[in-house]
Amino acid sequence: MTALGALREKGTTEGDAIASARARCAAATPSNAFVALLDPAPGGRFPFAVKDMVEVAGHAPTYGLAHSQGSPRTASAPVIGLLEAAGGRAVALAQMTPLAFDPSGDNRWQGRPLNPWNTDRICGGSSSGSAVAVALGAVPLALGSDTAGSLRIPAHCCGVLSWKATAGLIPLDGALTLAPTLDTLGFLGIDADWLDSAAAVFAPVASDATRRIGLASDLLEACDADVAAIFRTQADHARTSFATTDVPVAPLIAATDGPVLDLLIGESARSLAHLPEAEADPLFAKRLAKGRALSDAHLAACRDQLRAAEAMAADIFATCDALLLPAMPCATPTIAACDPATPGFSGRTLYRLSAFTRFANGLGLPVVTFPIGLDANGMPVAAQLVGPRGSDRALIAGVHHLMAENTWPPHDKDPSRKEPLA
Repeated sequence: MTALGALREKGTTEGDAIASARARCAAATPSNAFVALLDPAPGGRFPFAVKDMVEVAGHAPTYGLAHSQGSPRTASAPVIGLLEAAGGRAVALAQMTPLAFDPSGDNRWQGRPLNPWNTDRICGGSSSGSAVAVALGAVPLALGSDTAGSLRIPAHCCGVLSWKATAGLIPLDGALTLAPTLDTLGFLGIDADWLDSAAAVFAPVASDATRRIGLASDLLEACDADVAAIFRTQADHARTSFATTDVPVAPLIAATDGPVLDLLIGESARSLAHLPEAEADPLFAKRLAKGRALSDAHLAACRDQLRAAEAMAADIFATCDALLLPAMPCATPTIAACDPATPGFSGRTLYRLSAFTRFANGLGLPVVTFPIGLDANGMPVAAQLVGPRGSDRALIAGVHHLMAENTWPPHDKDPSRKEPLA
């Protein structure tokens, strides 16, 4: 049954679903997940939130900065139009990290969204408010972006699902440009059915089923003990329903990581140069200067390296339909460990958040992230199912099957069943 079908079966009318979601967003404002509530157009079948870097008619996005950028837009981005044509209605603009850069969810201008599982731990970024909104049950679906892991990191931290689309599948017009070689849009959702409802808007014909899964067991030695143990249990579940084999993924990550990191800072320096607030802020000014120091020729060479690495990925997908690997090598860290202003700050911790996510952006691959258990701190841990370009809906169906083995979220720990954060 589709997510929309389940909504109707529960006796909730589609109009009520939109109004109810907006009311839940209003009740969840203490979480700092939202920049603004929207007044959706009449009608509509399903509600969603929008990361505040995608243009919505009548509003000027902030891009996570201190002020709105430009005048209110006269038209929405094409991705919004496609969702609206399918019956979607945007009910809120979701918080984000400034200029979609920080992977922890921090926002020194607008405040950090609070992780509903534990407010002392990061919510992840840069699609931070989108993930918190879904985790709280305020919306079943939220639009976000992913340039190096910006959907998948908060999905791991907040215990929700995410779908990073195949590069080019969802139109990027009307969204903040960060690093064009790496940028993608996608969604955070409460379950696989909601992700598939969103994916069907952009890929009406489902791709071939996922039958063979490659297990990235070689990455576990780089993982925290909790993460490795939980992943091994999920791998055991996969073996009962899929043909599985161990596939080395570390070489692919090593081949793509340097080019991706250089493209991230080099392309973003060029894309963000027109924003005065980026140049005025000391932290961003330093990043932009570092990116400008990378020549156009070097960035072109980085793109060539990624094209060469596509052959490595093709060899992997000749042996399996999808790769299963941890979303992050580490448990969700504390805010203090990710805040440069605190004595407990660790730059290595920030770097590790995206260690297993960056390669998929460099290769344009679709990824579905889903929760697989709780660590010793009671925080969610997630896995990624990664496939070749165009396998988006097959990955979502595969995750639906993998999650049938689990009860998620644990009833007594589900944040959406709690009172809104104070």
